[in-house]
Amino acid sequence: MSDPERAIQGAVPVDPTFVGFRDVLVPQDESEAGLNALAYADGLCSVFGAHLTGLMFGLVPYYPMSLATSAAPEGWIHAQSQASEEAGLSERRLKAIYAKLASRNELKRVDAFEQEIGRICALRARTADLTVLGWSPGGGGDTERALFEACLFDSGRPVLLVPAGHKARGVPQRALVAWNGSREAARALRESMPLLKQIRLARFVAIDASDTDFADGEDPCASVARHLARHQIRIETKRAHTSGRDVATILAEEAEQFGAGVVILGGYGHIRSGQRVYGGTTRGSLALARTPIFFAN
Repeated sequence: MSDPERAIQGAVPVDPTFVGFRDVLVPQDESEAGLNALAYADGLCSVFGAHLTGLMFGLVPYYPMSLATSAAPEGWIHAQSQASEEAGLSERRLKAIYAKLASRNELKRVDAFEQEIGRICALRARTADLTVLGWSPGGGGDTERALFEACLFDSGRPVLLVPAGHKARGVPQRALVAWNGSREAARALRESMPLLKQIRLARFVAIDASDTDFADGEDPCASVARHLARHQIRIETKRAHTSGRDVATILAEEAEQFGAGVVILGGYGHIRSGQRVYGGTTRGSLALARTPIFFAN
């Protein structure tokens, strides 16, 4: 069997001229959200003929030298040994799961301090087309939020967040796209093109938009509709109004009403006193996530 034939074995063939997702990264653990994200990513990779890389972390106990005592090093060595043993057991269990996936895959383990995992994950994500991240109920856990922030801001690549309760697999049939003409929205549109080319229908929602939002006074959705028509992507557009409510809530309602299998959103933030601060829509969407959300920044 040739390498190209082996590359797509077990996957639904795609047009070889189509530029889609070919390399997908999954930050991996054994949590419900982490395993659900893996199953979702496996479905995507099978459709696109992509390679799936799982990245698991063996957490190294932190030993502050400022607290050094004669007994501390021995205790730390014991804790380190125990943590390494637990990581090894988890790695073996995960490898057994990966061996049963439909897509071509590998699981990589990195031992690191907890403070380093976001930076390491973002570095790995830079050489992937997409990072698929599991998301626990209630706005995600501490580690999930750290990984999301690092990958969104530092990888230069998109992040697909999959809520733990979302069980649908494969490419979604419908997508809801939040469109306001911003740089972040345009980036999300471009990065999500492989998904948009595979779905049946996309709805672009412009919230509180007016014809003056574009310098030439054009309808804010007309230009994007023409652009995507040239890519043979079928869309419909809709205007919505906040009427005093937050945008994230409106998007969640629109996604449910439309039956969207994914929401595409330009995620953004800014720096304040040395800390990154999410934009209101990004922050609200993370808290309300019920449907996978595709973020690009």
